[in-house]
Amino acid sequence: EPQCPAPEDPGILSFVRLAQTLTGASWVELGLWPNGTAPSQTYRYGSGTGKAITLLLEAGVEYDASLRLGKAAEPAPDLVTLLSDSLQRALELRSLLIQSDLLSRALESTSSSVLLFDDGGGILFANPSADHLLTQQTEDLLLGRRNNRPRQPLFTLLSSLVERVASHDGTESAWSGELELEEGRLMACEVSAVPAPVSDGPNAVLVTLQPTESKSDSRSQEFSSSHSLSPREQEVLQLLARGLTTTAMADELGISPHTIRDHLKHLYRKTGTKGRNELFGLISRDS
Repeated sequence: EPQCPAPEDPGILSFVRLAQTLTGASWVELGLWPNGTAPSQTYRYGSGTGKAITLLLEAGVEYDASLRLGKAAEPAPDLVTLLSDSLQRALELRSLLIQSDLLSRALESTSSSVLLFDDGGGILFANPSADHLLTQQTEDLLLGRRNNRPRQPLFTLLSSLVERVASHDGTESAWSGELELEEGRLMACEVSAVPAPVSDGPNAVLVTLQPTESKSDSRSQEFSSSHSLSPREQEVLQLLARGLTTTAMADELGISPHTIRDHLKHLYRKTGTKGRNELFGLISRDS
């Protein structure tokens, strides 16, 4: 019964089938010995036992390889060279598939949004974080802008940046900057051209988006730092800015209303205000 390589080794499967066809062997057994600590690997195709000839193949610097051919005649030297070349291509294919899978897993695990566009603006790849942004774009018409220009749909904005970088006039092969989304959210954006690996292949453009500190968060931190507020006082200040009552603040933070009042007194003293309304007004002015 034929014994075939695992599905993740399509190149090796093609090679052993090719070897059987070219040599007329009733069965083929390929042995690979990695030059390292990895275990050896054996791939067998076809059935039967008995007399076999063994060929030592050139498999590149990473492997030693042997090929056993069941009930076959000694192949010509040119055929052995062809089999060595074919095996090297098969091993290169397997290496590329492994690298591609690792890259895909890495992009899926990163918190950054990663999109790969073709030079015509079509999306070739989007990791889960980018998919989430695109879903927001579709469902909520997510708007963004750069350099205080008018807002436009985020995908339209990204497409314009992709077109700018993908243009063939050679003036700009990359762009980086900050995009402002709704509610003051900021995203660091990098757009870079990815040249085709072969002369007649398609070019691509890589886009990465990473959330950064929003303007409101930045202003809040500046306010807290300038008045030497403790972490708990900062939490109370944020709840105050949301308009919560003393009881609601206590429920939110899991502490007593009496403790909330103590924190408010400290806030009044540190900010030089005399009450909730005056403190709220100071926050609004500084924002």
